[in-house]
Amino acid sequence: MTLARARVVITGGTRGIGRALAEALVQEGSEVLVCGRDDAALAAVRRDLGVRALRCDITDPADVARLADVVRAELCGVDLLINNAGRQVDHDVVTGLDMSAARDEVAVNLLAPIAVTAALMPLLLASSDAAVVNVSSALAFAPAPRSPVYAASKAGLAAWTHALRAQLEGTAVRVVDVVPPLVATDMTVGRHEGAVQPEAVAAAVVRGLTRRRTRVVVGKARALAAIHRVSPALARRMMRDR
Repeated sequence: MTLARARVVITGGTRGIGRALAEALVQEGSEVLVCGRDDAALAAVRRDLGVRALRCDITDPADVARLADVVRAELCGVDLLINNAGRQVDHDVVTGLDMSAARDEVAVNLLAPIAVTAALMPLLLASSDAAVVNVSSALAFAPAPRSPVYAASKAGLAAWTHALRAQLEGTAVRVVDVVPPLVATDMTVGRHEGAVQPEAVAAAVVRGLTRRRTRVVVGKARALAAIHRVSPALARRMMRDR
């Protein structure tokens, strides 16, 4: 995929992997619009990277519809959608599950990518060379017990990605799943030992896009994926204390 002059939308684009992707794609010559819910972070990424930045709650249908309108009006279409926004909360079903937090995780990690993709699909199909990138997680296939809802929502996203790819066969829209390991972001504070930097994930995604890959597995997630193919039980045991 040619990234120069590509019209890009990134959800959760103000920090972590999303911001690193925005910066990397700007360097490639892409025209980038990021969306998020933090006004200060949106202002910072607009100032620092020179990208468009839109306040948008991707769990709100009205905001998603407005996002599609803005993309149509300001970018005149979209070539690359990166569903990156994510939320991770630790849960213990023995001591009590926070259902409000669980619903928000599922809404952000699974339902929002489905909604945003559906809203932008007419614009993606109008592009001669387009891609939808879904940022999943190694926890989708080897769950960490402390994050059961996050793992379940990312597993759902992985299934959605595979089904979407099958539905879009024969079109100009490729579907790419990105599988990072533990990444040093605000969401993983306190667990950064051995974590990769967001910039490493962004660089891997850019390489994968330019090489027209449909799956980008980053860093230690490659080894875990290989182990999971041979012994799912061993992969799950490895993640037990994570």
